[in-house]
Amino acid sequence: MVEGKEKPVNLVKLIAEDMLPSVMRKMDIADTAENKEDILALALNSLPTKYVTSGGGKLYAQLIENYKTQYETDVIAGLTKAGMKVKSKPRGTTGPEGKQ
Repeated sequence: MVEGKEKPVNLVKLIAEDMLPSVMRKMDIADTAENKEDILALALNSLPTKYVTSGGGKLYAQLIENYKTQYETDVIAGLTKAGMKVKSKPRGTTGPEGKQ
């Protein structure tokens, strides 16, 4: 384990978590913990990672905003693609209609 206060943070994950509720609303996907987890996991598996460390505060917020602009399109595409998969077959169902 590396000593110190700072831990690496995946900025793409933070951006995806921030954008997830909006994408789910636009796609009319039920706001459940399972759907959120599944969409986020699928999307993050298809997106590049961008780990950073910072002293927090203003610098950290600035990093997020800079990378959000750079990765926004990719993150929306990844979340949308993952949302389509989850919407067509939510966890615990056997078909697109949600019937078991």
